[in-house]
Amino acid sequence: MKILLLNAGSSSLKATLAESTDGRTIAHCIADWAGPVTRYRYVGPGGKSDSAELAASGHAEALTRFLVDLTSREPIALPTRAALWAVGHRVVHGGPFTASVRITPEVRERIRALNDVAPLHNPPSLDTLTAAEGQLPDVPHIAVFDTAFHATMPPEAYTYPVPQRWTREWGIRRYGFHGLSHAYCSRRAAEMLRRPLAELRLVICHLGHGCSASAVHHGRCIDTTMGFTPLEGLMMATRCGSIDPSIALYVQKHQRLNTAEVEFALNRASGLLGVSGVSGDMRQVLAAARQGNEGARLALAIYSRRVRQAIGALTVTMGGIDALVFTAGVGEHGAEVRESICEGLQCLGLHLAASNANASPDVDVARPEAAARILVVQTREDIIMLDDVIRVLGEDNPIGGPD
Repeated sequence: MKILLLNAGSSSLKATLAESTDGRTIAHCIADWAGPVTRYRYVGPGGKSDSAELAASGHAEALTRFLVDLTSREPIALPTRAALWAVGHRVVHGGPFTASVRITPEVRERIRALNDVAPLHNPPSLDTLTAAEGQLPDVPHIAVFDTAFHATMPPEAYTYPVPQRWTREWGIRRYGFHGLSHAYCSRRAAEMLRRPLAELRLVICHLGHGCSASAVHHGRCIDTTMGFTPLEGLMMATRCGSIDPSIALYVQKHQRLNTAEVEFALNRASGLLGVSGVSGDMRQVLAAARQGNEGARLALAIYSRRVRQAIGALTVTMGGIDALVFTAGVGEHGAEVRESICEGLQCLGLHLAASNANASPDVDVARPEAAARILVVQTREDIIMLDDVIRVLGEDNPIGGPD
């Protein structure tokens, strides 16, 4: 039986059709409408691919196109929709959920209640869920939460030093995000190092449009940089990361910005975009910096400094490090950024090799004699999603087959 995995972004949709028995990817697509046109790429069985510009944009339209391609484009990936066992949905903020669950009306409403604390992420997930349920009403839909991997953090890591009522009654705490990526990269790092995950101390740096780092100690997340929302922590493409909270109060009081304006500024107009004045796209910021743009150079310096500081803090939390892992768009492809981040980390036994300049994942880019390894790993959130969907289905139906 086949499982459809949906990963919705604010202006994109990644979709994968996987085989439940062996985890094999049968077909996948990405639709992106962040620019002036919707760009769509489909890769079918055997790696046969096709790219197009679509007139429509949105999660429903992208999902419709993917389902049409699956069932009609040669070679056929999905002979009939009846061959689908389930649909898995990546949900960024799971709040109180610490494991994947089958989606019910109650679960949907609990996810919706978190829209305000994950405004860039949970609404697109719900839009995609609505579209998927409309087109695939007869299969179970499973929510796989990015926050679940971080549920192993101890109280001293997830508790904020705020009034107890905020924590106990209002649920204010550190949740952490990008958990599917951190979980996969932890597992993959152990495979690459040929060591049990249960004996490793790993710092995972997920550096994409959103950025986060985590300390994975003996297979369990014990700390991470993102917090109550995906806004805290590292500097990101358009998000500010950690700042003095009084800044938000100040601009509201003295510059007369309202809550919506502050929320927009911190989530959508800060980070690389805000500092450089060029773009939130790391590739464009790097190009501008090479041409002498001082705003771009400053943005890169802040970005690297903050990631480096996080690596140091997380390493100390674990009492040492066995491997540093770079993943996601910038982490996987930004050799220049990796080099900048690693400058100064030699004190932790992290020595970057010259091979970093031309590295492609999955690879070790540390010098042979270094005490700790530096890995570049292609993240595979879909693999963790697939595992969780199968687990939930197995719990719902112990014989292990479709309902």
